[in-house]
Amino acid sequence: MMNRKLERRLVMVGSIWQIVSGLLTIFVYASYIKNEGLNSSYNTLARLEAAQSIFGSLYMFSVSFGMLFVIMGILNFVLAKTLKDDTAEVKKPIWFILLGFGSYLVMDLLGALMFLSAGILALAKNKSISKMGNYQFQKQ
Repeated sequence: MMNRKLERRLVMVGSIWQIVSGLLTIFVYASYIKNEGLNSSYNTLARLEAAQSIFGSLYMFSVSFGMLFVIMGILNFVLAKTLKDDTAEVKKPIWFILLGFGSYLVMDLLGALMFLSAGILALAKNKSISKMGNYQFQKQ
């Protein structure tokens, strides 16, 4: 019997980290950006409007980025719950590996470590599960 307890835990830790990171991005970082835009001390109206436009765009980007992290965290949490024991999962491990590479590209090293580890472990267990299934099938 091959259980996927370790993969589930790794993905859940990565998912919780994504949710926390997304919420911090939205509520701490985006708020900081918005306050910086409001507190800018420019002397002309044109410069003030330009600065507020730039800070407004940065604010919207950081909120969108944070929301993406929260949504991905929730999705990955659900996917972790649906990993089945003794079944060769194909799409989910590939998804976790791609997500790990994506996390690495945005410098989310904890997420990259969790998702890459879970994806590689799941693929390795797939090989064992499929060999075990063939062995049991031949034995009968």
